[in-house]
Amino acid sequence: MKQTLFSLLLAVGVTSAHAQSCPHGAPVRVTGDVPAAISYDVFSHLYPLKADVLARMTAAQQVTMIPNGTVVCTITDDGVPNPGAVLVAGPQGRMNYWLSSASVQPVR
Repeated sequence: MKQTLFSLLLAVGVTSAHAQSCPHGAPVRVTGDVPAAISYDVFSHLYPLKADVLARMTAAQQVTMIPNGTVVCTITDDGVPNPGAVLVAGPQGRMNYWLSSASVQPVR
C-alpha cells in the first residue's frame, strides 16, 4: 500500500514538472550541468568557459550550476541581441539566469 502511494505521488510530481507553464516564453530542458550567470554582464565574462573564471564567479555567487534535465522557462523579451545567450526563469521561479543557448533544448 505504501509503495503504491509513493509510486502515485512520484508519477504526479514528474507529470507536473513536465507540464510547467511558461507565461513569458517556452519551456526548455537544460542539457548537462550548466553554469548560469546572474546577469548578462557576468555571462559575457564567463564565456568562452574557463575553469578558473568559473570557479571565481561561483565563489562570488555570480554563477550557479543548473543540473542536467532541469526544465526552465525562457524569457523571450530579454533585450539582448546575442543569439548565443538565453535568459531563463530559474527553477521554482526564484531568479532569472543567463545560459548558453547551446545548453538548452525545447521540451517535447
